[in-house]
Amino acid sequence: MKITVEHSQVEENEVVLRCPALDEEMLGVLSLLKSSLQKLCAWDQDREMVLLSPGEVLYGESVEERTYLYTAGQVYRTALTLGELETRYEALGFCRVSKSMAVNLHGIRSLKSRGAGRIEAAMKNGERLMISRHYAPLLRERLGM
Repeated sequence: MKITVEHSQVEENEVVLRCPALDEEMLGVLSLLKSSLQKLCAWDQDREMVLLSPGEVLYGESVEERTYLYTAGQVYRTALTLGELETRYEALGFCRVSKSMAVNLHGIRSLKSRGAGRIEAAMKNGERLMISRHYAPLLRERLGM
């Protein structure tokens, strides 16, 4: 695939895809573009609704049948389930790492192997998350390890 970026004086960004046929590669590009433009609907502890960019979210966690989204400095609640979060934003780097957690791969600062096949992930906000041995192979695959 050839990628060309042109800088010009326009009022709005524009993406043009030229292809002989709409194949899997082009559908993947379209999916990525559409999903990155989406916003996550969440609310803070004051019940104020907030629209988050998927890139702002470091990870999501399910606690007592509620899903929380963690950013660099805040915690928000969302109506999405972890499965929905993972499915909708997989192309943007979201990956299930335990039964109760999905992580944004772009929010990981470092990884460290732990006993029993588990992995510890240090996040960009300083938090440390434990990736279960069941999900560790999926994480390694997604990271190309």
